[in-house]
Amino acid sequence: LAVIEGGTSAALLEVGVGSANPLHTVAKPDPMGALGHYKTSHRCVLGNTQAANSRLFELQNAHATNIVAIHDITVEWTQSAAHTAAIMDSIDVYRCTSFSAVDTTNTVTPVASKMRTSYAAAGANLRGVTVAGAAAGMTGGTITKDTAPMRQFGMWLLAAVPTTVPTNRKVGQWLPKVEAGESPLILVQNEGIIIENRVLLGAAAGSAVSIDVAWSELTAY
Repeated sequence: LAVIEGGTSAALLEVGVGSANPLHTVAKPDPMGALGHYKTSHRCVLGNTQAANSRLFELQNAHATNIVAIHDITVEWTQSAAHTAAIMDSIDVYRCTSFSAVDTTNTVTPVASKMRTSYAAAGANLRGVTVAGAAAGMTGGTITKDTAPMRQFGMWLLAAVPTTVPTNRKVGQWLPKVEAGESPLILVQNEGIIIENRVLLGAAAGSAVSIDVAWSELTAY
């Protein structure tokens, strides 16, 4: 049976069944060395004839050795205009491989916020569809997405916009239960995530989407 003795208090801790003092722990962020922890937020519009599988946001790890650990993805989705007909849609998150180039058309570059001033500048490549929206979404990248999404945020879009509270709104989150043994999404070179609209929308459509992502950049995990 292992026993740990405190250097100052001389209190003992047994690892296993025992009557010694319990071990007190404090959760800390992933150790990142000279790298860091980051968050970003992007807002865009789903508009008329929004294409199926049109890309709204992406994060790519292009570094040869550093890894990116995705810790949180939150999507807030609010209907803002009447649709031609009611339709079930979804915003889907995919893990991607062979992600050697980010999109170049209909894009803006979201800014990564450092969670501490002394952290290095974020190395992950970020792209979001133009804020005013683009029916085709972002295009031009070199991306292979997994067969199935890792998270889906579904919403029933209505033919008429509600005028009373609550509005037609969905907030969804992917948050790995690390304390229960679940891993964050770990991305190596030329891997990443994309977030896309699932189905073709009608001639009249409109909703606003906010996407928040938190990640760390590490040398090992």
